[in-house]
Amino acid sequence: MSVQGGGSGGSGGATGERGTRIPISLACTECTARNYKTTKSPGDYVELKKFCKQCKKHTLHRETK
Repeated sequence: MSVQGGGSGGSGGATGERGTRIPISLACTECTARNYKTTKSPGDYVELKKFCKQCKKHTLHRETK
């Protein structure tokens, strides 16, 4: 029987030096509503096409702090 998710090192855990992730919000580029919250790796810039509840369509969402 093996145990998964334990131990040190790797990116399996939410804590630690190597697994550091930054919480961000995703804001609609058309109406600026902040519809989604997620995490990202340091150094990356997030742009995703997601559904906006206020615009009622799929729009580009960019990261905000």
